[in-house]
Amino acid sequence: LFCQIIAIFAQLPTTSSHIHIDQFGYLPDEEKVAVISDPQSGFNSAESFSPGSSYEVRSYPDQNLIMSGTVNAWNGGATHSQSGDKAWWFDFSSVNVPGEYYIYDPTNDVASFPFTVGEDVYAEVLKQAVRTFFYQRSGFAKQPPYTDAKRSDGASHLGPQQDLDCRLVTNPVASTSKDLSGGWYDAGDYNKYVNFTHTVVLILLSAYEKNPDIWTDDFNIPESGNGVPDLLDEIKWELDWLLKMQEADGSGLMKVSVTDFAAASPPTADNAFRRYGPAQASATLTLCSNFAKASIIFGSLSDAGMQTYADTLLARAE
Repeated sequence: LFCQIIAIFAQLPTTSSHIHIDQFGYLPDEEKVAVISDPQSGFNSAESFSPGSSYEVRSYPDQNLIMSGTVNAWNGGATHSQSGDKAWWFDFSSVNVPGEYYIYDPTNDVASFPFTVGEDVYAEVLKQAVRTFFYQRSGFAKQPPYTDAKRSDGASHLGPQQDLDCRLVTNPVASTSKDLSGGWYDAGDYNKYVNFTHTVVLILLSAYEKNPDIWTDDFNIPESGNGVPDLLDEIKWELDWLLKMQEADGSGLMKVSVTDFAAASPPTADNAFRRYGPAQASATLTLCSNFAKASIIFGSLSDAGMQTYADTLLARAE
């Protein structure tokens, strides 16, 4: 059997970078199109490619013919100005049986990379997309089994006058110190802005609200298996920080950041002092909105602890 498998792979045609498929895969009943490109200008303009008139879909790795059809030139054979390519479309939407396949050009004896047709092609994509927020956690170690060794790092921004001892930017003395640890890094830097949480928190909460059944408890974050959907666990990590950013009078502090453009990599190498900005109206509105919406979502869970958390969020919003 092993020798038979080796023989099958040895016979597979050469893959071509000019036959483009959806690397995530295709849902069985959705439109399926492969794009064939012939570079005319740009970095790869020397890699000319002329597709055959007929293309095939074959099963992978056993190479059985599933369907064949023609390719259609994009825009009458014009060159697409942004990519610098001429292009063709090969529609294979009729292939709706779950399985592994590849696109084959018999004329040139080349193929696409293999791809999947199935109901769950986006399941792993969804998990990894949510896990990007885990990697944005400030003050939390990213270690195996939740990441691989190459992406491992300790808990960041917990040093002197950082997030555990964060001080008011206009008066950075010990009496203004606050524990403002946690939350997500904003983007390509390690700052944390209250206002910029508004869109992302509300979108993630709405994503759960619109389709709660797809949000499972197995996204390989530290909270996985606790009975709460991991998307909500991850949102709670951000909300816990936002709770710290609310003053006793209900107003919201604006941000936690460095005072210049200092940065370092990995995050644990960043030892710059961190400061918080004063309360502002827009930050206060952001906290109110985030807490109010989150109280509805967390209050809908059967978990008693999350219902208590929802009560806290509602009180803070009010």
